[in-house]
Amino acid sequence: MPSPKNKKSPVFIIAEGGSNWKAGSAAADWKQACALVDAAKKAGADAVKFQTFRADSVYVPNAGVSGYLSKHGIRESIVDLFQKLAMPYEMIPKLAAYCRKQKIEFMSSFFSAEDFKVVNPWVRRHKIASYEITHPRLLEMAAGSGKPLILSTGAATLGDIDWAIGYFRKKGGKKITLLQCTAKYPAPLEALNLQVIPDFLRRYHIPVGFSDHSTEATVGPVAAVALGATVIEKHFTLSRKLKGPDHAFAIEPGELHTMVQAVRGCEKALGDGRKKILSVERELSLYAQRAVQAIQAIRKGDILKEGRNVAILRPGSRKKGMHPRWISKAEGKKAKSPIALGDGIQLSHF
Repeated sequence: MPSPKNKKSPVFIIAEGGSNWKAGSAAADWKQACALVDAAKKAGADAVKFQTFRADSVYVPNAGVSGYLSKHGIRESIVDLFQKLAMPYEMIPKLAAYCRKQKIEFMSSFFSAEDFKVVNPWVRRHKIASYEITHPRLLEMAAGSGKPLILSTGAATLGDIDWAIGYFRKKGGKKITLLQCTAKYPAPLEALNLQVIPDFLRRYHIPVGFSDHSTEATVGPVAAVALGATVIEKHFTLSRKLKGPDHAFAIEPGELHTMVQAVRGCEKALGDGRKKILSVERELSLYAQRAVQAIQAIRKGDILKEGRNVAILRPGSRKKGMHPRWISKAEGKKAKSPIALGDGIQLSHF
């Protein structure tokens, strides 16, 4: 997992397919799932993620209808919806194999012990969703796998996060990455709360990322990376016009590509954090940065005087002189050797 202190490690970008693979028939579902993998790969994402769940291990049987989904025209019970969107277990190894073929990492969140048994053999790392952060059994399984864990924190308190990290480690877990996340679909920009990222870094001393539920392709991810995020997760779809709960707030393939490029550009722009004269600045630092220069030809023995024969100027193509902080030391001193008009005055000259 990328380290927040190692800016040379590329940001790990997860294209979250969610339930957007669901198209209707088994054949159509498989075709759409593969199309999502292809789109994620083409966009430059590092991984494509799905979700492995069964309704009866997520919600109580009479959970009712979701308010936020109702606003988007989806009024069936959440249990019925989850049953409809549950990825067949036999599809997991096939999808993992397809991802290997396409050279993109396969991921899938798990929500129960049965889900974990199916998913674990096919993933390099585990992801636990925001609403599962309080589930000790899921944390135990992730810890026992010996694999890195990515943990989302939408709608969680610091107490929830402290406990989850502590419990994961108590159960033998080692590598863990937190994702700042806002549990709203879509999440407005003003609710992303990205300043949490540096706070998490200071508080937990582990890698931190961002799971973005906004409809903006680049604003949140780029800002998150600038603040120290080393993982970006973003929901995507083949088209927002498709029917289903995860399409409306997801970005489309072209936008995913734009996001990946923006994140990679942000990584380049961040640099290494050490202020110095960069190689690309060298030419102009010699040409245009002010120094102590001769404003007339100076003969050996001439008295150096600011404003008469020396001044603080940009040297251009002439030899650059000493730092202007030393000009008072030159005042009234005799030149040890001739200095051509325009050339720099050095401490060795007086």
